[in-house]
Amino acid sequence: MTLRSLLFIASIGLAWASPAPAAGCQYDMQCKGERICHMGQCVSPDAEEAAEPAPKPPAARATPTPTAATAPRLCCTVAGKLKLAPGTDNGLAAGEACQGMTSSGKPVPGSVC
Repeated sequence: MTLRSLLFIASIGLAWASPAPAAGCQYDMQCKGERICHMGQCVSPDAEEAAEPAPKPPAARATPTPTAATAPRLCCTVAGKLKLAPGTDNGLAAGEACQGMTSSGKPVPGSVC
């Protein structure tokens, strides 16, 4: 065999022996239910908040707490959590049907979350 043939066979062998891509999630839609993708693992949103303690606000500054009226309402859809379509937030409770708006303005059905 020639040197060229040996190099070709060796490169094919190395290509087959290369490690497979790591399994895990890359985005939230790959996780089941309400779980989210965090660093390649599907975790519940509560577990991520507990793992990362919230920084304490400075003592000299008082931050107002958001009320239910000022908090942004979201619509859980197959495309993720989207802002509610204008004019659809008429006292909707969590779990009720809603229309979320994508960044392109397309309405997507879902439920209030």
